[in-house]
Amino acid sequence: MSDISSVDTTTLYRRPPPRIALADDVLVPRREFARNELGVSDKTASRMNLPTTYVGNRAYVARDASLKIVADSVRRRRNNPTTPRRK
Repeated sequence: MSDISSVDTTTLYRRPPPRIALADDVLVPRREFARNELGVSDKTASRMNLPTTYVGNRAYVARDASLKIVADSVRRRRNNPTTPRRK
């Protein structure tokens, strides 16, 4: 039998991608931003045309700028008019 205790388990799991701190914003991986902040898939976030920067073959978005773009695109939908009642 093989001894499993000698296997280094830290290399078996993928480390989360790092956040990159800028002077006025933070670059967050787009996949993580879409899942945690917006609740959508990475594909949907890429279709939103958020400002994306590629670092090390990974898509990063500016967190504050992207949240502002998403917030500006939200529109309130008017309520349906109520039907008049018969008297």
